[in-house]
Amino acid sequence: MICELPVERTKEQKHTQAEKALDFIEQFRSQTDELVKQKEQSDKKAAEYLERLQHLQADMENLQKMTKRQIDSVTRQASEGVLLKLLPSLDALHQATKIAQTGNSLSPEEISVGLKMLLKQLLEALKSEGLDEIPALGGLLNPQRHEVVSFVETNDVPENTVVEEVRKGYLLNGKVIRPSLVVVTKPKPSKDQKVGEADSDTPP
Repeated sequence: MICELPVERTKEQKHTQAEKALDFIEQFRSQTDELVKQKEQSDKKAAEYLERLQHLQADMENLQKMTKRQIDSVTRQASEGVLLKLLPSLDALHQATKIAQTGNSLSPEEISVGLKMLLKQLLEALKSEGLDEIPALGGLLNPQRHEVVSFVETNDVPENTVVEEVRKGYLLNGKVIRPSLVVVTKPKPSKDQKVGEADSDTPP
């Protein structure tokens, strides 16, 4: 009896170790199956996200194409509207050309009146599209709207007064699209300044 006891314990230990090994294998298999299942779910979600992204990309491209077509259409319509407003001025120029070719002489007064009417007609058409002339002559220099091309020395008016408009400037819906080219005033130098300048110009 004394000799058989260790043998039975050894068998029990081996049986317990085998059960533990089987439990470990079962747990490992269960964890592996769970990981495989999670990977399959992740792959499925990734495929769904990719499909949604492709649909969104296609929708975005279609939206961009549609927006471009709408912009082109609006641009063409706007251009058509402007041109229709300018056609009467073009008709008047054609009429004036025909009159000139017939040899009928017009007086300077008649030519002046015709040109003024044509200019007024053209300006009204452009004004209806948001174009306005920049006020310049007689006002003070505005660097944001005026570009100085020359100066006139005088003490009769304040400094930086616009005394000549070389080229008109224009606003489109309140935004400067072309500044006015202007001549402005600056003070005449005093006698002391003239003497000082003369002395500085005299060689030593």
